[in-house]
Amino acid sequence: MVPPNAKLFGIEIGGETAARAFQLLNIEVNDKVDDPIIIKTPQGVVTVTPKQIGMELDLPGTVNGIRKNLVTFVKSSLVPTELKPNISINENTLKIALAEVVQRNTNSPINATLTTQSGKVVSTEAVNGTEIDWKKTQKSLRDSWLYQGRQAEIIISYIPPKVSNEDVNKVRSNLAELAIAAPITIKIGSREVKISPEVIGSALEFVPNKEKLESKFDEQVIISEISRQIPNIKTTASDAQFEFSGNKITLLPAQEGIKFMPGQLDAAFSSVFRQKKNRVVNLDSAVIKPVITTESMAALGIKEQLSSFRQGFDYMPYREINVAQASKYLDGVILKPGEIFSMNQTIKERTSQNGYIKGIYIGEGGRFAYGLGGGVSIITSATWSAAFFAGLERIEQRAHSVHIARYTPGLEATVSWPNLDLKFRNNTTGNILIKSKPARDSITISMYGTKMFDDVTANFGEPYNLNNNIDRVVSYDSNCLAQDPSPGYKIVVTRQFWKSNSVVQSENLVTSYRPSDQIICLKEGEAAPTEFAPVVPAASGVPQPTPES
Repeated sequence: MVPPNAKLFGIEIGGETAARAFQLLNIEVNDKVDDPIIIKTPQGVVTVTPKQIGMELDLPGTVNGIRKNLVTFVKSSLVPTELKPNISINENTLKIALAEVVQRNTNSPINATLTTQSGKVVSTEAVNGTEIDWKKTQKSLRDSWLYQGRQAEIIISYIPPKVSNEDVNKVRSNLAELAIAAPITIKIGSREVKISPEVIGSALEFVPNKEKLESKFDEQVIISEISRQIPNIKTTASDAQFEFSGNKITLLPAQEGIKFMPGQLDAAFSSVFRQKKNRVVNLDSAVIKPVITTESMAALGIKEQLSSFRQGFDYMPYREINVAQASKYLDGVILKPGEIFSMNQTIKERTSQNGYIKGIYIGEGGRFAYGLGGGVSIITSATWSAAFFAGLERIEQRAHSVHIARYTPGLEATVSWPNLDLKFRNNTTGNILIKSKPARDSITISMYGTKMFDDVTANFGEPYNLNNNIDRVVSYDSNCLAQDPSPGYKIVVTRQFWKSNSVVQSENLVTSYRPSDQIICLKEGEAAPTEFAPVVPAASGVPQPTPES
């Protein structure tokens, strides 16, 4: 039996059997369960069918469930009680049917904002977001369906923004308006930069962070303004250096660099934002000092070109590589007054670790050989020639044992690690700078300092003590390098030092060349010639052979 005071949809079913109650209810609502349902929305009403929104009534379950719920059973036994019908709603079907309503009533909240524009603080109001409360909306549908006079309703819930108007007003008065109240002066070493309120405002950004408004400072805005007011600013210091153009030398002054560590500007500006007076930021710590100052470079006394010598050569890859490698070590060397220059120590031992490759050089007995560093005598000769015309004092200098065609007789030098070196002393009163400029088929050595003489020249004597004692050698050695004959001789080169159009000093430098033997290379199995053409030594020197690939 149904408890005596039970009602459903306003229909008295108390005291009836379950079967009779079900029959009464079915008669009453059966013709209504498919009727359209009117739902109230914020924009008006929409009409749907129960089927469209996936809503179904379970009458048997409702009636049979009365006795299962003890509280409902006892209550409806004592007082008139409206029972809750078993109504199921498919939420996905409901959402699809109300898609347009969902779209019109789903809005993200809009945060209150704070910005600075043209030196003024600008804010916008916060707006709540909206969405459908599906739990309450489904309850409204269940509570109104099949009840006369009741209307279903879409229940809207409001989503507060993360940043409220109160948040914005607090940041506005405590920071934003104070920050752009007046310019800020930055002191960077000896320089000052004034940052306007407009630029300060451009650097400030106010963004939501969890449940509050947070200020962010764009340091790049300030760096760009500093760069505008200090043109050509660099993040690294530039050392004072010499610039070379033709035979002219110019001292380029050192430049301080300015480099800001991440967060450095933010921290510095934050400390003065709320100050009304003394809005000054000291950023001396951002100054990068040059290692080589203008004063230290000027004190070297390097003012003019003393000499320049270009030594050409027939291009071979190994020559270009080895000459360029030695040039890297030589370029920029500065000799102090009285200091002795060593070619071997400067260009280092000729090893693969030091960047040298194999090439042809003059070996034992004045014969060509193949080994690491072949070709460095080219830059050695050019260096000695430049030192010669700069008037520097010769300490150790040896020419090649035989005259090689590309070199000026008596004005050349060679080296061999570790015993044979080129050494000269800076006998001037100032420092001397050596510049080395390699090319594909030449090397130019220039020396700069302060001239002690107007000019230094060379007077070449005639070769004497001619020696044509030349051997002819036939070799089957796989490493054999053919060699043309050349006479031996001596030559005197007189170095003359000029002042006021007069020679005020001179010295004789004697060079001895031994005869170059004729080397004939044969492959294994080839017969040596029984007759040879007469040996005609080349007075112009021995051309260096080309290595086989």
